[in-house]
Amino acid sequence: MNKPLFTVNRLLFTPTPLRFGGYRVNCLPPLRFASGAIVFTILLLAACAPIQIPTSDVTPTPTSPPAPSPEVRASGSEVSPTPTATPTIFPLPEGGAIVVGVAGDMNLDVNAMTPFLRDAIFDSLVRPNPLTGALERGLAESFQVSPDALSMTFRLQQGIQWHNGDALTADDVAATLNAFASPDFRGVPVTDFGTFVKATALDDRTVQLTFRETNCPALTGIATLKILPRAVANSLNFPRLKPEQLMGTGPLKIAARGDDQFVLTRNSSYYLGQPPIESWTLKFYPNAAALRSAFAAKQIDVMATAPGEYGAIKNLAGATFLRAAAPEYIALVFNTDTVALNDGRVRQALNYALDRNLLLEDLGGQALPVDSSALPTFWANDPNPPRYSFDLAKAKEILAGAGWRASGDGVLRKDGRAMSLQLWTEADDPILEPLAFRLREMYAALGIQVELQLDDRPGVLTRAFQHRFDLLLIRRKLPLDPDQRWYWQSDQNAKGSGFNIGSYSNPRVDALFKETLRVNACDPSGRAALFGEINRNLVIDPPAVFMFAPLRYLVTRDRVFNAAPSAFAGDFWNLKDWRVRP
Repeated sequence: MNKPLFTVNRLLFTPTPLRFGGYRVNCLPPLRFASGAIVFTILLLAACAPIQIPTSDVTPTPTSPPAPSPEVRASGSEVSPTPTATPTIFPLPEGGAIVVGVAGDMNLDVNAMTPFLRDAIFDSLVRPNPLTGALERGLAESFQVSPDALSMTFRLQQGIQWHNGDALTADDVAATLNAFASPDFRGVPVTDFGTFVKATALDDRTVQLTFRETNCPALTGIATLKILPRAVANSLNFPRLKPEQLMGTGPLKIAARGDDQFVLTRNSSYYLGQPPIESWTLKFYPNAAALRSAFAAKQIDVMATAPGEYGAIKNLAGATFLRAAAPEYIALVFNTDTVALNDGRVRQALNYALDRNLLLEDLGGQALPVDSSALPTFWANDPNPPRYSFDLAKAKEILAGAGWRASGDGVLRKDGRAMSLQLWTEADDPILEPLAFRLREMYAALGIQVELQLDDRPGVLTRAFQHRFDLLLIRRKLPLDPDQRWYWQSDQNAKGSGFNIGSYSNPRVDALFKETLRVNACDPSGRAALFGEINRNLVIDPPAVFMFAPLRYLVTRDRVFNAAPSAFAGDFWNLKDWRVRP
């Protein structure tokens, strides 16, 4: 058993409550901040009425949210390859050179290599819209999904070439997807192929994917995989590429390699147009501290940072900070195996008791509030979700109705037993640890004794999978597809292996997840309506407190223009638009 690094004793503390209504941030565009005068503001829109929680039937009346309008439709109609929102393009002269720095080793596993190298060299059949995550055309100009979703057919754009001048064909696509789906695949897994059978080239420009059973989430995961030449996908070393195999259809191509760097040049035959910047250098550094030192020493022009690093980068001279939400969310997961937390009313009260405004202040504004397990601008998100306002009186009222009432010492008791919970989180995490201390204080104000336990990351993960916690403050990755059934579906409640670590069970949620797998032709509007209802159920019968998506930054010198990091498309999705001032 992993022992905690230390145990924090109980502390009952009543903070001054800061009341606020519901909030929603409708868009988080990349913002540019000049060094020396950084002003960071997140707008919280007008207050909303507190969520109305039913006391018996937890299933809300179904209402269909407005259908999203993703750029690639199941009908297979042609769409514009240009995203619906792009950065302001500065008309600087073409040419010039740029140096990008990354922390980590030179890993050439195609699914594990640094995002810059992956996005610079390779393309995928479809691309996520940078603002909504909806699928737009990439190498494929269109696609069709059969009504039973047992086949998906992609039509490639004409005239796309590999870096060596050879034509991209459906054989390349089929070979790549079959190699990734092979039972002999030994690389880093990035998608669940589910019931995928095989990919077949019907002609030079048409590839068809077949499935044993309907599995709509597979469309997003498979269609966004990077496509490689057939010879590379069929090589014995795949997916661990050799430097000479770094050949794709992307905007940049390899020109030279050193011990700790790659030199790239623009692809003059790129199907979306020749990138303006002529020379690119990618340099590797052993860790984030070394990367920041290189930026401070003016050895690099661009670096990506992880959530929680803002304090270490905010004083860098000559820097421009481009922010985006990280593709993850912070949640306080309830273990429903804990007797007190098995009551949905208690979980509702624990949502009402948290002052998210104060929590956001504690994070220095370095997070985006979320109402569910999806980012606000996501195409499948409910545009009008129920949400919890901060209401300590309401929380106490709900708990009293569940039999938990304050005793003479202010501690909530039921049948003579005090409500005492253990809250676990990762020690030294720059976001989670300070949040955990504040959560303990807020629940103390409610009359709950919270014992804070901190452990290293492996210890916390082990405890999570073994369901040995009452409350668990964690970060969870957000997949590009809205499907998150492994987090909340009751059949994923398997101690030691399942991702439903809180033993959550809601029959209606289970049924809705099954429906999402077999939507007719995987129609986006139909899927969005189902996921909207799922998220409403997850708010009304909460398995967790959904709190924030942490912010991350792409840091550039002020000579770099047109970068636009995205929570959905990544930091380097629009390399073809970047320019540098000489």
